Amino acid sequence: MDLMYDRPDGHRASGTRRVIILAASALAVRALGLAAGETCSDHLLVIERSKNSNIVVYDARLAPSGDLEKSKPVLVYWLLNGDKSRRKELTRLQRDYAYGMDVTPGDAPGTYKMVLKAERDRPMTIRMLNGCPVATTTIGGKNGIVRKLFIKSKEGSLMPKVLSVEFYGEDPDDGQPLYEKYVPPL
Repeated sequence: MDLMYDRPDGHRASGTRRVIILAASALAVRALGLAAGETCSDHLLVIERSKNSNIVVYDARLAPSGDLEKSKPVLVYWLLNGDKSRRKELTRLQRDYAYGMDVTPGDAPGTYKMVLKAERDRPMTIRMLNGCPVATTTIGGKNGIVRKLFIKSKEGSLMPKVLSVEFYGEDPDDGQPLYEKYVPPL
């Protein structure tokens, strides 16, 4: 039996070809390691702050092969007011002392170790998981995929004082949410 459907242009068309294309797409997605309907996150991770609505974004750079780009696997920039159309590069001061990072090859092939300039005690591993780039670190005592940091700060005379850093992520095995609030020592 041939399935019929109405196309957006008003014509009727056979659904057999459409079903085959949808089935092939679903198989291709599963071959990449993603469940049907799942997609990779837009960003590797983001940093939101109490100071304003500007967001620091960390994106994975992929090579044409789909692996992480060896020369520069992570790119960092601002989204002003969280608006995707208002992108701005970090200043040198921000790159060198606050939101920049050092990225080196990881212990396993295809992985990278990323250390944020402002948080050297919490290294992250950048790797591919189920066809998607992820950043993993310890969150609440468990290894997890970190999705967002929220920094609560108080403005100071020269540099803001960090009051707390909240880590939001998920368990890579079961997808359960992970959370940790870190308060730096005085």
